[in-house]
Amino acid sequence: MSLRIKAIIAIVIAAILWSAAGTVGKILVREAHPFVIAFYRFGLATLILLPWFLKEKKSISSIKILLPLGIFNALNILFYYSGLALTTANASVIIGTSVPIITLLLSHLLIKEPINMQKIAGIFVGLLGAMLIVIFPLFEKRQTIGGSLIGNILIVGAVISWSFYIVSSKFAGVKKTYSPLCATFVNLFTTTVASGLAAIATHQDFLIPALTTPYYLLTYLYSVFGITILTFFLFGWAIRYVSASTASMKEYLQLLGGITINIIVLHEHLTLTYFMGAFLVCIGVYIATRGALVQSRTAITASGGPRSIH
Repeated sequence: MSLRIKAIIAIVIAAILWSAAGTVGKILVREAHPFVIAFYRFGLATLILLPWFLKEKKSISSIKILLPLGIFNALNILFYYSGLALTTANASVIIGTSVPIITLLLSHLLIKEPINMQKIAGIFVGLLGAMLIVIFPLFEKRQTIGGSLIGNILIVGAVISWSFYIVSSKFAGVKKTYSPLCATFVNLFTTTVASGLAAIATHQDFLIPALTTPYYLLTYLYSVFGITILTFFLFGWAIRYVSASTASMKEYLQLLGGITINIIVLHEHLTLTYFMGAFLVCIGVYIATRGALVQSRTAITASGGPRSIH
């Protein structure tokens, strides 16, 4: 199995883990301000990785390369949490589906990634599937989409920041002067500092009494391990071997996974539009990543394997 295929599998796993972020986040922010939750989430993750980071061979130059990752992720977190408090969840989800398109454009402009029709087709087919999943149920239930203008602008800021994070990750990954662990630590540490300063600036209370309850504590720990340490590490490693635009397709898979979790946990009903949208998302991801799959098969064939044993 080629590194590209392994990278795609790692991105899929990260997307599945990230799918629970919305549900977990809703549970956590019931008991504390989002900036405080972000500080605790990224802070504990940073402390857990600290011993391994200290053992890493690293240079000041490599940390300077990685610093923008933390800044862009911190902006993403702060914009997203601030926007979510002012706009609807529906609006934030719809705006979030623009990440692959923005990433495609930024990666071409900033790091000169080539754009081909196959990748464009895959992104737009996936976008069509994502919009089918999100928008049709809203019309059926006659729910509002809009939200507040300021809230939507903040969500757009989060989307742009995350797109820059993906492109910066790819740019830094090309250098390969650092390990994925080092990249993950610098990212999490920067986000911890930013969210902590934001909480202090807005005069938030850092005490969370709910952490003494088993259910809330387990949810918090999952947010640290499941949707922070593992996801950022997998994503940081994988983006070394695939394009930024291909990596951004995980947004569609994440949307699909999030709705599936809601169906299982919240007992929401399956609909025909969900199945149609899910099918289009999978087809879009396949089209966009087909080049890596073909190259892997070609490499296997050229090497004379795998062979069957008779």
